[in-house]
Amino acid sequence: MKRSLLALALTAALPLSSAQAELSFNGFANIVAGKASSGDSQWGHDDDVNFKQDSLFALQASTDLGKGIGATVQIISRGENDWDTEFEWAYLSYDLTENTRILAGRQRAPLYMYSGFLDVSYAYPWITPPQGVYDLELSRFDGLSVNHNFTLGEFDSSVQAFFGSETNDVEVIDHMVESEFEDIYGVSLTLQRDWLTLRSAYVQTDFSLPDEGATELGNAWRAIQGFEFIGDEVTLVEDETKFAEFGIQIDYNNWLFIGEYTHVEYDSMPLKNEKSLYVTGGYRFDNLLVHLTYGQDENEVNNAINQLPFGIAPELDGLSAVTERVFRFREQDSSYYTLGARWDFHSSAALKVEYSRLENDLSNQDSNLIRTALVTVF
Repeated sequence: MKRSLLALALTAALPLSSAQAELSFNGFANIVAGKASSGDSQWGHDDDVNFKQDSLFALQASTDLGKGIGATVQIISRGENDWDTEFEWAYLSYDLTENTRILAGRQRAPLYMYSGFLDVSYAYPWITPPQGVYDLELSRFDGLSVNHNFTLGEFDSSVQAFFGSETNDVEVIDHMVESEFEDIYGVSLTLQRDWLTLRSAYVQTDFSLPDEGATELGNAWRAIQGFEFIGDEVTLVEDETKFAEFGIQIDYNNWLFIGEYTHVEYDSMPLKNEKSLYVTGGYRFDNLLVHLTYGQDENEVNNAINQLPFGIAPELDGLSAVTERVFRFREQDSSYYTLGARWDFHSSAALKVEYSRLENDLSNQDSNLIRTALVTVF
């Protein structure tokens, strides 16, 4: 993206700079159509043309209340949720100093390089941010954050520390469960100089997935002498979860390079860890950007799966089979390629086209997806 276009997108996605007292409105929209190859399903799309999965419409209102206090609210309607409207952001801000701002309320969790404008497709080259890296259930939280801007050598830098909690719906095997993120705390650091941006983040939280079936399964193992530990690993209650992210962006002349790596580590749950990365390279031809992305996602299963007591008794075999399915419900080993183009035909709108191929090394099944999008800020 050209810097002028990125600045416009940020203006639409982030709070205003408290320059005026009246209420100000901004918004953005992504209208996306997608179709997977025959018989395939990929990233929420199947082999029928789908206009809802990645489409959304958002409106943001901001106001300056004076003496450094501001208020921001953002509502979003997503096609995948049948266009139901929900509050994405709702917070008050206070400028403690010229370089330090405090936010209180519902806000974006600064996990990734593009967290601040995660839903604003106009602000980045892809139609949606790369899968795997950007699929953590925790994308926002209710709480407090402090953002401080400073200079570090020749780098314009910012650090954000935050604390809060969040609940979210998560699909477990074949039903939805409300997840709980308690005592979320973390910090992110961004360094920027000319054409180079470096970023890192660290987050820790107590994660719970209070599923009735998993609780019953855990209790069954705790009643079997010598296998009580399996019950602890299969039950998701206040599991200490750690998240780390590293990112880089090089925007030099007509060349664009972006890369991010994330690592999620669980203390005691069916998954041991999740590792994801992507690298994107692109080149601009005037107002046309052509880009290629490679991504890789690997979710490792808890080692306790190797200690399930198969072959001892029929009753244990049945219990072990069910438990193995629970352990593997988020197992993943896949890679994908995305070839795309972005045409900035208007000062506040762009047309995007992408072809993605997903290769699943666990199922040995590959799938293909074609998407096109009209994205805008206003």
